[in-house]
Amino acid sequence: MSGKRVSDMTGAAPGVVKARLSGAAGDIAAVAEVLAREFGVIERSASYPNRRDPGERVYLTVRIGDER
Repeated sequence: MSGKRVSDMTGAAPGVVKARLSGAAGDIAAVAEVLAREFGVIERSASYPNRRDPGERVYLTVRIGDER
C-alpha cells in the first residue's frame, strides 16, 4: 500500500463506520439503541424488507471515534 489510510481510500471519514443491521424489527431496534448509547449514531435509514431472507434491514452510520 502507499501509506494511505484505508478510510482515505474508501472515502469514509476516520472514526466513522457504516453498518447494515438485518433481522427482526425489535432485535434491530435493540442493537441500534446500544450502538447509539455506546458510540453515537449519526444517521439511520428507514427500514427495508429483506429481499431473500425474513425480517428487515436498517443502515446506520456510527461514530466510533472520540468526537461525538
